[in-house]
Amino acid sequence: MKKPAFLICVLLVSAVIIFSGCVSEYEVTEPPKTTPTPEETSTTTVTPTPTQTVDPIQLLSGPTWSWSSRGRIKEVSISDDGNYVGGVSTQKAIIKTPDRNLLTNNRWLNAQFISVSSSGEYIAIADDDFVKLYDNTGGELHSYNTGGTINHIGVLDNGNLIQGGEKSPQLSAVGVKGNEVWNWEPGISTAKVLVFDYSAGGQNLLVGTQDDRVYYLNSEGKYIWFKNVFGEVEDVKISDDGERLYVLTDDNTIHSFDKYANKNWEKEIDINTVEIEISPDGNYILTKPYNADDSFSFKNQVYLLDLNGNVKWMKQMGSDVGVIGISDDSKYVVISEGRDLRMYNLNGDERATYHLDSKYGMFFVCLDMTPDASKMALGTTNSLLVFG
Repeated sequence: MKKPAFLICVLLVSAVIIFSGCVSEYEVTEPPKTTPTPEETSTTTVTPTPTQTVDPIQLLSGPTWSWSSRGRIKEVSISDDGNYVGGVSTQKAIIKTPDRNLLTNNRWLNAQFISVSSSGEYIAIADDDFVKLYDNTGGELHSYNTGGTINHIGVLDNGNLIQGGEKSPQLSAVGVKGNEVWNWEPGISTAKVLVFDYSAGGQNLLVGTQDDRVYYLNSEGKYIWFKNVFGEVEDVKISDDGERLYVLTDDNTIHSFDKYANKNWEKEIDINTVEIEISPDGNYILTKPYNADDSFSFKNQVYLLDLNGNVKWMKQMGSDVGVIGISDDSKYVVISEGRDLRMYNLNGDERATYHLDSKYGMFFVCLDMTPDASKMALGTTNSLLVFG
């Protein structure tokens, strides 16, 4: 009784297979879209970093290591495990490793930026119009001439060094052997790359240019979309998964976009704001005020916003704000005012304070920390300090 039904099923399945084959033979493939659609899914995989339990009071009890630069530290960078720390002043640089200090005998013409890869395997330094790449033993891998002013650098775990500046190509990636992996130009001769940020592994880049635009690029430096933000770009940030994008313009406005170029919101901060930091998931945005006119009436207000632009809290600081930061797990917020470095929880409750000893400088200039905030690198007016 069941055999005829079975034969009919076999015949039907065979017909479907034959018909499917005919359809696939004459199927027309659509051309690739310039802008991804929301139905597409991200292929970026973010590897979690092991975390430690942090005791803020112990962490800020004092620096565990220091280096005197005899000049202002312009930028610091630290590997995810905290084993490799870099800092630069105008003519001096240092890379702290677990067993020795590197590059301390080198003299620089005009060092501006330093970047340590997340793994600590590579270190990049921008000096005048050159970017140099080193391994973590201090060996120079290459020196790349950009031909003009460099405004920002970053080095990935694969050794690709990304630089953005004011001469063509305004943005480029250089491989470990000094080969140009890709380059990108805004298409406007007067445009300069002011700042950029990249998602985990460099899968996507958000680039701010002098012509009041932000550009979204893929990992090969290919243009996906741009937006006019109608103000000079001060800072840009992108979440690790590349989904949430934030732009700060010189009218103190924060613009929020998704990766499809849709604008989520914009919010004007009522004081002069020059920098933003975000949590890696993009759920929180921290703002840095700047008293450009050195006015006594200036309000040194730091805001913590959520992903919808709502104010979670605001801190009225007593003096000029030097550095700001958020740990990867969003458990801790770090803010300095004058000589004081303060650590807060996400609710804004103060957990610890460190008062800068005069031998280490007058105030804090720059900050980087491990994902769990168990180690922090801080630059001051004359020292590089490590906490933790």
